[in-house]
Amino acid sequence: MIEVKNGFFHISNEKFSYCFFERNGKLYHSYYGSSIKECVYTDFILDDSDKMEYPEFGRGDFCIPAIVLRTVNSLSTDFRYVSYEILSKKADLGMPALRNGGETLVVTLVDEIVGAELKLFYTAYENGLARHAEIKNLCALPLWVDKAMSACIDFPVGEYETIGCCGRPNNEGVYCREKTVFGLRSIESSCGTTSHRYSPFLCVVETDTNEDYGQGYGFQLIYSGNFSIEMEKTEASNLRVQIGEKILYGGIKLEMGEGLITPEVVLVYSENGLGDMSRSFHRLYRKNLLNPRFADKIRPIVLNSWESLVYDISETRFLEFVENSKRLGVDTIVLDDGWFGKRDDDTSSLGDWFVDRDKFPNGLSPVIERCKKYGMKFGLWIEPECVSPNSELYRMHPDWAICTAGREGIQIRNQYVLDFSKKEVRDYIFDAIKILLENNEISYLKWDMNRYLTDVTDAKTYHNYVRGVYDLYARLTTAFPHILIEGCASGGGRFEPSILYYSPMIWTSDNTDAWCRTKIQYSASLCYPLQTMSNHVSRCPNNQTGRITPFSTRGAVASLGCLGYELNPSECTAEELYLIEEQIKDYRKDAQLILTGDLYRLLNPFQDNAFCELIVSEDKSEGYLVYVRGLNEPNIANPRRIRMKGLRETATYRILERDKLYSGQELMSIGLQIQLKQGDFQSEILHIKEARR
Repeated sequence: MIEVKNGFFHISNEKFSYCFFERNGKLYHSYYGSSIKECVYTDFILDDSDKMEYPEFGRGDFCIPAIVLRTVNSLSTDFRYVSYEILSKKADLGMPALRNGGETLVVTLVDEIVGAELKLFYTAYENGLARHAEIKNLCALPLWVDKAMSACIDFPVGEYETIGCCGRPNNEGVYCREKTVFGLRSIESSCGTTSHRYSPFLCVVETDTNEDYGQGYGFQLIYSGNFSIEMEKTEASNLRVQIGEKILYGGIKLEMGEGLITPEVVLVYSENGLGDMSRSFHRLYRKNLLNPRFADKIRPIVLNSWESLVYDISETRFLEFVENSKRLGVDTIVLDDGWFGKRDDDTSSLGDWFVDRDKFPNGLSPVIERCKKYGMKFGLWIEPECVSPNSELYRMHPDWAICTAGREGIQIRNQYVLDFSKKEVRDYIFDAIKILLENNEISYLKWDMNRYLTDVTDAKTYHNYVRGVYDLYARLTTAFPHILIEGCASGGGRFEPSILYYSPMIWTSDNTDAWCRTKIQYSASLCYPLQTMSNHVSRCPNNQTGRITPFSTRGAVASLGCLGYELNPSECTAEELYLIEEQIKDYRKDAQLILTGDLYRLLNPFQDNAFCELIVSEDKSEGYLVYVRGLNEPNIANPRRIRMKGLRETATYRILERDKLYSGQELMSIGLQIQLKQGDFQSEILHIKEARR
């Protein structure tokens, strides 16, 4: 619902209200929080607590600005309210954003001196609010955009904490909860991608907010490039938070009539703790972000060749790999790196997207036919955004790599980044992949991106590079809508909503160690639904940590999302092969619940030395619980009692593994004892079914 009266703008639904008002031509933020059912639109009087709805630089607001525009003779702006309109359909941003959406409020402001127009967009969804801004140059002189955030919120005076995620390759999603301090702090990426280092997500909470209690304000940017989340706590204990694309040095130049659209930011409010906030994000993304063709659908169970075969690929070797996989029950065999160009290690051939005939003299057809013979489909790994200096593509077009004239480019992982801001580059890569997909029966692509951007010459190249990535994604998914693309960036280096717009699942991390994954997946679940997380069971000792964990625990953790395998069946014991078959059979029975149910985090592995998550169906008739203990310790409470959440108090449930009946109230109030055998990283899976009368 959007109501406008007496200069007061009220956006609301059952979960939240968002309010601002106009006085003397300026917009002031008023309120964001729990839903106001009835609002009396009084004549608001300005006071010291009122903050700008979209703060500008140089006009008396000395906190961080949301917008900085520059002309040849001005650095400050003074946007004045002109009009508003309510659209029945959400505007198309020309880049990833939430789909569908009901009414959209558009507020137009103009700075007549600078000659610029600013439009603020607000679209309310059942589980959140989407915002973005648009800037347009109205004058004959050039206009530089040095900063344009997607949203800004001023919180009332109070004590707050922030929750976010940092990390690095193989250690993504480190959960960070910190008290806000006086001064300015920013979380940002200047890597050209969102990066492993920080996530474009932040939650502002009250100091006593936990999983089930207290207010939480979630912010997430739908963008794949440089971003910034800025926080400033003033001397008066006001807190300003804003999020948007980070426009690097030099700004983005707009000629007369040109405009800039900021990426969309999603705001989710919860008055019932972090768990409720996360479930709102999950529902919103499942319904309004993911491609409807794949949303809430069972994902294929894949067996990927990377960790077991690496570059040691050939037709004979891969046919053997397929042959040894035929009885496991997997849906898709994915041929990872090493199949193209002259690719025997990571020093060559990126950009040469044609089959290596020395390794596959008959092309990919024999391995595809072998997969089909055993009822399996075929998938392929690509890294379309990068190029190896030792490649046919680079020798033909060295100018297609992002570089600074006169300087030798910086190689990371023996590769450069292709300049996707150039249409001819995108056209070439699209045509190369198109030939592959048209000539081979491929149902699954793993799209990787293994390095950050360097040697970029201006801010606009960063900006246009990201738009170019979206263009290639859009063209491929339009031309081949049946193909499921799994996103990847050295693991989870680009796990964010804009990639999910095209790729309904993302490789959560290159780290497949089960205990590490409990933490990585826990943090990802703050805003991402389980159906977006690609999780694989791998061999032990684990490639990344050298740790040995029980096969059952590896399967339990991997089951909390899109299950797959990262091992060589020929190296598995008979017992392990049996366990794979059983895990797959069990997962198929539970997959619909896991991928579409409501998630309840019961234990935090960052602090509890244990991990426990419960998924409950929408109708509360069944649940799926995974419990994992970390290091075993002597003389501690064992068994551990777990109090469940999300069940119906008045219902009677049967725990299938124990063949006992419990009331929903009993399971949530008293809890259930978990008794594990001795040893580190032991686990248990419980199935909870309502006992129908």
